[in-house]
Amino acid sequence: MIDEIKITSLSGRGTLFLRSREYWGYWLGPVDWGQVQGRHQTYSYYDQVGASIVDTTVGTRPLSITGWVVDGEGKIQDRCDFLNAFISPMEAYLLEYKGKKIEFRPDISVAYSREYSKNNEKVRRFLIQGTCPFPLFSDKEDTAVPFQSTGELFRFPTGFGQLEPLVFAVTGQAYSIHVNNRGGFSTGFIARIRFAGEVRDPKIKNLTTGKMVGVKRTFTRGEQLEISTIPGSKHMTLWPSDGQQIDLIRYRDVQTSFDTQLRPGDNHIALDCADLDQRANMDVTLYYTPLYLEVE
Repeated sequence: MIDEIKITSLSGRGTLFLRSREYWGYWLGPVDWGQVQGRHQTYSYYDQVGASIVDTTVGTRPLSITGWVVDGEGKIQDRCDFLNAFISPMEAYLLEYKGKKIEFRPDISVAYSREYSKNNEKVRRFLIQGTCPFPLFSDKEDTAVPFQSTGELFRFPTGFGQLEPLVFAVTGQAYSIHVNNRGGFSTGFIARIRFAGEVRDPKIKNLTTGKMVGVKRTFTRGEQLEISTIPGSKHMTLWPSDGQQIDLIRYRDVQTSFDTQLRPGDNHIALDCADLDQRANMDVTLYYTPLYLEVE
């Protein structure tokens, strides 16, 4: 059962909360996430029985939200006025539900029921219909994975042996990590690198898929590099010690593939550079968001 959703205007026009059994605002009714349809491109040769699927694309997602404007303190018309102004087919919105999020754009203005029993001085039933151009849900917050390793040092006894000992550990730098993509689709990532010394031609490799992304440039202490392989937001950006942002896309390594993604499941990610000893001068954190087809 969907008991609460949050809708935020991406143009900064506010936020709308809809909750089940909300007597003093907007009562949430049924929510239909729609069905995502795959489109298969097929090929058949002469005398073939059936067809071969050579490519599949996933289309948009229809979205339908039903709710009630409830009269509380005689403000039903004020609440309808806000809803009518807030929802517009000309704007994009972010919908959040149980730690997941998805963007949508309304297809129509807010539609109200024509039956008096569902549209009167006390309650007004409404419908919000929209389309999600990117049909997948993602986590509300990015997952951060630092290139670190933890090693056990020793166990300190407590309670004269009656209690479990405290385990002391040290965190050090790692040059390869395993990243578990919990979603059902490959997803891009953002790598943020801080340089503590000179590093020449840094690279990030996905040893699981064999793809890599890198920059042909020498970096110095205090500089910060951000590399994104997220579709629609692919970039290589440098923040020097003076803070002036620089686009480094023209310095990308010839072997760079911006299709370097995290496939579903385990991914072995490694750091590389021209001089392997210089990897100690790289403080790297990977950020990604798993993608989900359904949330219920």
